[in-house]
Amino acid sequence: MPRYASSSFRRASAGILLAAISSLVGGCSDGISETDAAFVTAGTPPQFETLRMYGAASDNYAPGSGAHAAGRLHQGCMAIIRAAGRDVRETVILEDEPGPSFDLDVTRTSDGWSVTSDGLTPPSTDPVGFRTRFTHCVNAIRDKYAAEPEKAPFN
Repeated sequence: MPRYASSSFRRASAGILLAAISSLVGGCSDGISETDAAFVTAGTPPQFETLRMYGAASDNYAPGSGAHAAGRLHQGCMAIIRAAGRDVRETVILEDEPGPSFDLDVTRTSDGWSVTSDGLTPPSTDPVGFRTRFTHCVNAIRDKYAAEPEKAPFN
């Protein structure tokens, strides 16, 4: 093969590779609408410093139970709560929620909240399901936190 043909082939291959990478990056972009971001901002308790929603394996997973074989992830929810001058991390797994788990990162910033979703299941795929799941996450974290006697309850 002539040298110039090989060079042309490499450039074409590089172009195809770049296009493939670009489409992958585009598929992982921020998938949250302005309305969902506003819903999250309004629904995040002021005591939360961060909130994360993610796909998680079941807390009750037993080897041989087949739960993992089905490949269904449950909704994991984790928050860092600022209370009594310290940060406390609370995590819950919502096991009885129908539908796919959502990916969300909420972080307190100096001028409000940063709300992003760069995961595999962004809120834009099912806004109603996302809002319901978000509310269940916040409530489950608040309930778990309030149930622990050494921690101060939410206002």
